Amino acid sequence: MRSFIALLCFITFVHAAQAQPFVTRKGGHCYTLDVPGYLKKTYSLNDVASLQYMDEEKVAFCIVIDDDKEHLKEAEISFASVKEFLADFLKGYNTEVADRKESTPVEFTANNNKHAQAELTWSDEDGKFYMLVTAVETKTHYYKILTWTIADNKTALKNDFVKIAASLKD
Repeated sequence: MRSFIALLCFITFVHAAQAQPFVTRKGGHCYTLDVPGYLKKTYSLNDVASLQYMDEEKVAFCIVIDDDKEHLKEAEISFASVKEFLADFLKGYNTEVADRKESTPVEFTANNNKHAQAELTWSDEDGKFYMLVTAVETKTHYYKILTWTIADNKTALKNDFVKIAASLKD
């Protein structure tokens, strides 16, 4: 009798397990970015950045903010190009600071992804700053890569910032 009850329970369990439909769900998005060894991972620079690195001694900072194209579409937001995505970001970024200067965006391709890149300089109560802002368009995402430092370190760090921005792969 015990065997019969155990068999009945087993059959019921197997049938119930088979009856449950499975749906594939996205569990995150993976990308890679090459960063210099002197930059250390942090979580304190930006609440929405998916990647953040810094070096206090060199006064060097890097964050990546990724936007899923599907989420943008659901919010009825679209961009004709990566250059338009960059322009949309820049028009509202850090506009209240003194001496804000923005370069003309440059477009290029790296790792089979379209890039648009502009330089920003500005001053505030903490000093003078330099930032390289790069927008990257992949098949499924837009990325904003922001790398910045104090203006005095621009010459020393700009090549590293350019290499960081061109290295994104997803």
